[in-house]
Amino acid sequence: MNNIKYLIHVAILYIIQLTILDNIQLHSYIYINIYILAILTLPYNYKKTTVLLLGFLFGLIVDLANNTMGIHAAATTFIAYLRPRLLLMISNRDQIDDIQGAQKVSSFSWFFKYTLLLTTAFNIVLIMAEAFTFTNWGITLLRIICSTLASCFFIMLYYFIALKKKQD
Repeated sequence: MNNIKYLIHVAILYIIQLTILDNIQLHSYIYINIYILAILTLPYNYKKTTVLLLGFLFGLIVDLANNTMGIHAAATTFIAYLRPRLLLMISNRDQIDDIQGAQKVSSFSWFFKYTLLLTTAFNIVLIMAEAFTFTNWGITLLRIICSTLASCFFIMLYYFIALKKKQD
């Protein structure tokens, strides 16, 4: 995927996130964050500092739109930091050399595992930063699990409708 197509998909993700998903109220237990797919589908050959800066910028945009004081920026920067390490852990060298953004991945199970792990890390940081307490850990854990499952569902849905269809 070239840079123009990538930017179009990032714009579409942000339009969906900021106009639709941020306005869905599900008892404050579920946060659907589809915009993190922009970080997941970055090409592997980007420098680590570029990925970190893009992760921070992607989160900052949502923070400015939602007035959330940096918790999205912290969470997206964290997954941008974890991303290259996770790719090395769950992929072999041949798979990494072939990755030009996750949209080139042919294995559903690999992409689902990759998405699930980074979405879980994102939601742990986001929800723990929002709650900023350990007193109601049961509710916080429930929010992390529900938000992770909902976000993964919508990320996979967008991925297979908008991105995967284009490569076939």
